[in-house]
Amino acid sequence: MPTSTETLEENEFLLIQEISRKPTRTQRDLSESLGLSLGMTNLLIRRLARKGLIKITQLDWKRTQYLLTLKGAVEKTRKAYFYTRYTVRIFRQIQENITTALTQEYRQGRREFVLVAQDEILELLRDTVSDLPLPNAAFTFVPRFQEIPPGVDLALCATLEAPPKTANGRRYLSLVDFEDIDFRLS
Repeated sequence: MPTSTETLEENEFLLIQEISRKPTRTQRDLSESLGLSLGMTNLLIRRLARKGLIKITQLDWKRTQYLLTLKGAVEKTRKAYFYTRYTVRIFRQIQENITTALTQEYRQGRREFVLVAQDEILELLRDTVSDLPLPNAAFTFVPRFQEIPPGVDLALCATLEAPPKTANGRRYLSLVDFEDIDFRLS
């Protein structure tokens, strides 16, 4: 779970990205597009200006322009690089978790697998299982826990959705839990 400092840094990075896309957006527009309160957006803008990452120019009494400085552009590039590197590491770790979990279950005799996932993670799961040498293995992909077919005793999960409170004899195995990856935007 990210610390409050990491969350602020991530929000600063997202704000820098938004400012670089359209410098004349209002604070309200920025806060809405980032899903932050207006007060938090104002705090972050002031912080970025204090760090020398953006320049604030009053165009008229109603409009303000936020420009990325050279230092801000360098910082945006640096943070984008680290974020990309982190994302690749996460995907590799998830692929490794998928491979390990499925291979272990396969060796124990399981041939039918139900995987709960959505969006890009679903694509990653499909790509990973298609490359696994597991003859006669069958994979069912569902987007939500409530769509798991009856009688399934193991569900492999890669989703933000919390598993049902009662397992009814069903095991839920997370494919995305790991602790060895540490991410910081700094």
